Amino acid sequence: MKIKSILTNFWVESTLNSYSIIFFSNNKILALLLLFVTFMTPKIGLIGLGFVLFFHFLLVRLGYSKTEIRSGILGFNAVFVGLSIAYSYEINKFFIGLFFISILISTVIIIWCKNYFGKYHLPFLTVPFFIIVNIISLSTKSFDVFNVNMDFVFHENTLVGLQQNNWYKLVHSLDLFAIPHHFKVYLITLSTVFYQKTVLGGILILIGLFIYSRIAVVYSFIGFYSALFFYTIMGGNLENLTYFYSGVNFIFLAIALGCFFYIPNIYSMLLVFFLSPILMFIMITLGKIMVVFQMNSLSMSFSILTTVTLYILYHRQTYKLIIPANASFYSPEKSLYDYLHLLKRKVVNPNYTMFLPFWGEWFVSQGYDGKMTHLGDWGKALDFVICDETNKTYSNFGEKIENFYCYNKPVLAPADGYVYDAINYVEENEINDVNTNENWGNSIIINHLNGLYSQISHIKKDSFLVNIGDYVKKGTILASCGNSGRSPEPHIHFQAQHIPVFGAKTVALPLSYFIENKDNVLEFKINEVPSESTFISNVEELPLLFNAFNFKPNNRLKITNEKTNVVAEFEILTNELNQLYFYCKKTDTKLFFKNDGVLFTFEKFEGNKNSVLFEFYKSCYSILLGYYPTISLDYYMPNYLFTNFGLQIINDIFAPIHSFINVKYSSKPLKIDNLIHPTEIILHTKYLSEFLEKSFFETNYRISVLGNESIVIENTNAKTKYQIKCETL
Repeated sequence: MKIKSILTNFWVESTLNSYSIIFFSNNKILALLLLFVTFMTPKIGLIGLGFVLFFHFLLVRLGYSKTEIRSGILGFNAVFVGLSIAYSYEINKFFIGLFFISILISTVIIIWCKNYFGKYHLPFLTVPFFIIVNIISLSTKSFDVFNVNMDFVFHENTLVGLQQNNWYKLVHSLDLFAIPHHFKVYLITLSTVFYQKTVLGGILILIGLFIYSRIAVVYSFIGFYSALFFYTIMGGNLENLTYFYSGVNFIFLAIALGCFFYIPNIYSMLLVFFLSPILMFIMITLGKIMVVFQMNSLSMSFSILTTVTLYILYHRQTYKLIIPANASFYSPEKSLYDYLHLLKRKVVNPNYTMFLPFWGEWFVSQGYDGKMTHLGDWGKALDFVICDETNKTYSNFGEKIENFYCYNKPVLAPADGYVYDAINYVEENEINDVNTNENWGNSIIINHLNGLYSQISHIKKDSFLVNIGDYVKKGTILASCGNSGRSPEPHIHFQAQHIPVFGAKTVALPLSYFIENKDNVLEFKINEVPSESTFISNVEELPLLFNAFNFKPNNRLKITNEKTNVVAEFEILTNELNQLYFYCKKTDTKLFFKNDGVLFTFEKFEGNKNSVLFEFYKSCYSILLGYYPTISLDYYMPNYLFTNFGLQIINDIFAPIHSFINVKYSSKPLKIDNLIHPTEIILHTKYLSEFLEKSFFETNYRISVLGNESIVIENTNAKTKYQIKCETL
């Protein structure tokens, strides 16, 4: 805990993150290794560290966000600048002035670049480093007091007597070791990021990268060896890659575009490969231009091409093949596995919820692009009727509208919104008669905000229970099903649209949840459009299940181990995105969850897997809040939370092409004591780990939901039992 408190200290964490973020990471081990590499030349390491500390101190005094400073996003360019001036100039009394002038220049340029590029939703990368170093380099040439450093020569590092230094011998102890030349160049290229030229430095950086991300290591190889390939076929000199950030441009580009800003996959690999010759040409061209002005291009080539690529791909109409990643993870593995997890796990659209506008089971008499009236721009609509066991929509002979099962049945609001408009003057039709002059009949439009409207038509005249301007919640009774307008028999017409006009063009809009009954086989549908000629219904929520899993903020969750009587307590909080989570202050563990009235789901686990919260996560990953004994919820879980380290490393390396590990979760009801007023519901849940589609580990749970709104979780493998209950603070 003492080490953790040190690493989370503002000054320590902001400094370490300024080093690790150079490789798009916030990993502390990587940061410490990078910091150590800079001290392979003690003067460079010390000045670089001092530079970023003074830079952060100035930002704090000026009132900049401590959260932003702590992230390292402002400090990594300062690290580069500090290392650069330490390498470039001799230390004398005038160097101190240069040191602090450089900090002031860095503050101005870095903050300006951050704000300027931020307007275009682009990262500023190493652009400030390029500008600052060249300003300092060009201006100091006009003053005799700033002496160019002659203690070390970047290429050879071999002044008389230096090789006798024990520290030097240690740092360069592997330089003559027999390793393939191309790999040696790769390692030295890594070390040149921090103004070193040593195989040992490259190995330490590689180890840090591997600890941080196996995928990042793979992409660093792809970037470097792509450059090597094109240098070779074009007759270039391989040694040029070790010169002053030349080869690093390719490694930075590969990690940035291959696995940080975009999901690592085969297409991002191809993107990196085919961008390599473009980067090479930009780098050579920029280098020749900079020489004319006595400037150095440094890593500017990487920044230019990465920024341009991000800008171009950002303005695509649809994101295909090259998929934007969640950069806030600072982990290519988490970004990839989270993306694969979302692909396999169906979720409702986060921008809206939409349900069926009725109670009970109805029949889809006409679906999207139906052959009767759902044609052309008005094709994305649904018609609903009620059928009996013989699939008839009426009783007796169906000669009267009152004989039809759906006639006069309640019409419900499909989602929350405002009643925008309504028609209530069209008379009912006789059976098989249609009113083509008043096509939509009596109708209602609901404004669900954000440009989404729903229209329900063929409503019974004078049956409206709401008025224009009323706010309605999902499930509010609006009116009754009728037979007005172009309607030969009673039915509900339902459509979504983007403008509040009766008869507007329809838009395809999946429903959030519904139950489909096909040949008496029930199936739970998520974010789908009902198919024509199917029986469908809303999920009937059981209050006992809903209330047991309805954890409210600012309450307390108590989990009791029934064997040891040990009680663990967790706060229920919300974050800035209004996401609910359980929080363990002792282990800094967070378990995010959501209860939307149909499903209870755990959305994310962060922290210590030894916490009992992880057992809760595994056992109740997703729970349907209705009782359907024949429906099994089947999901995939994030594999990196369940796999041992060795197996996970192997999977990480190949994951951008194919993930060999899957973790499957299932949940199914076992028993209910009373269908109308239940006091106990028992569920069976399990998770199954697979490698190469062969199971190698399975854990089963028995979940008892009791009438006092408590939950008992029994791990039938480990023979452990926990009672879970929410209490008001």
